[in-house]
Amino acid sequence: MMTLKYPAPQTEAVPVLPDGNVFTLPPQGEPRVSATTRENLQRLNAQIRRRLPGATTITCHPHRVGLSSCAAVTVEGRLRRAVNILITVSGQESWPDAEEYEHPRWYITVTDTADMVYLVLWLHGVVVH
Repeated sequence: MMTLKYPAPQTEAVPVLPDGNVFTLPPQGEPRVSATTRENLQRLNAQIRRRLPGATTITCHPHRVGLSSCAAVTVEGRLRRAVNILITVSGQESWPDAEEYEHPRWYITVTDTADMVYLVLWLHGVVVH
């Protein structure tokens, strides 16, 4: 079994990170998120918990949609209930609106592949642990 360890991102006191990324991931440094991204991450976690109390597994399938790199993430709970999240690299950050969380699939766009990988790691950390 392989275990990936990574630090939880710290919150910057700015609404949006200056480089436009979802996560600031400096080499050898602590990752950071903006206050707005922190709110979006907390909302995403709360919506997963609302739909799947006691979620136990997360499956990630990397793929491409057109020319965009994506990760299809399935969070599965008891009785085969699931949340499906499509994370797409698009050069910008966007999160589901409140009413979009009522749909079976949620769409999130991120700036680059590093953001996509770190978001999948973050999801694994909040869902499985």
